[in-house]
Amino acid sequence: MSSLNIGVVQAASFTAPGDGAKTKETNLQTTFRYIDQLVFMNPTVDMIVFPELFINGYDGDIWPEMAETIPSGPTIQALCHKAKEVQKWIVPGTLVERGNDGNLYNTALLISPEGEIKLKYRKVFIPFPLEIATPGNEFPVFEIPGVGKVGFVICADAHYPESIRNLVMKGAELIIKPTYQGEWIGGLRNHTPIAITRAIENQCYVISVNQAGPCGMGNTVAVDPEGRIIEELNIHESFTFVYVDFEEVRRVRETGSCGMFGFLKMLKEFKDNGSNVDECYVNDISQAPVYNGLTFPHPKVPTDIIRYDRKKPTKV
Repeated sequence: MSSLNIGVVQAASFTAPGDGAKTKETNLQTTFRYIDQLVFMNPTVDMIVFPELFINGYDGDIWPEMAETIPSGPTIQALCHKAKEVQKWIVPGTLVERGNDGNLYNTALLISPEGEIKLKYRKVFIPFPLEIATPGNEFPVFEIPGVGKVGFVICADAHYPESIRNLVMKGAELIIKPTYQGEWIGGLRNHTPIAITRAIENQCYVISVNQAGPCGMGNTVAVDPEGRIIEELNIHESFTFVYVDFEEVRRVRETGSCGMFGFLKMLKEFKDNGSNVDECYVNDISQAPVYNGLTFPHPKVPTDIIRYDRKKPTKV
């Protein structure tokens, strides 16, 4: 079998202001109910995926008390037990991880039907100052035996083409993107076209799973290797099933999108023929001319944000 039937859950987190324990336990039980419901409705489902920070919510003030180590944290252990109970792959969105260094990370997990963590990814591109997590620094890929290779990006990561390209160069054929994006962050033009573009340019599946309203803007979307939307939800709490055929990825990469545009093969051919298609990465990108005149650092807290004024930039 070189395919996955993926249950995609678009739901909104519950938050008990100032009460991390209640927030986490309530959302964990909701996660379990959805898993049971999807397995009951469609026993052929192979994997169930949730949005970014579904269990912890986006109230950064209570993240420290909710943070857990991986794999020993009680919530992580409960999720592993549930995956083993239902014999399904589980992607519980992302969770607030307490690293061995004491820092907080926004972390995605792939849990196997045997209840084992097979892939851990820490969000790299943190949208400061909205999020207090520490950036990760790796782009791991996991090959599901006999099926295909899977990689994660998380929300803002997808705005950087290098994130998914790193995964694809390691063989990733399916990109799962847990997301927590509100309407105010550019709306659909800042969400759906990015998923389509990343799928086309990398000739892979991209599944962006967003929180429902009112927390997120919904519009969860699944895109195939030629950029076609194969499933899409609206803003409301809902779920759907996405059939991912890894042979379709291999076909498109071999014969080209629309039967002629072999983007990845062309990229290698241009490089083999001496073209500097990766010139932008060969040298230290921090010294690239584009950065001349730009001020640093990027704002990390709200007081660092500069209000744009053509005459004189001023701090907010």
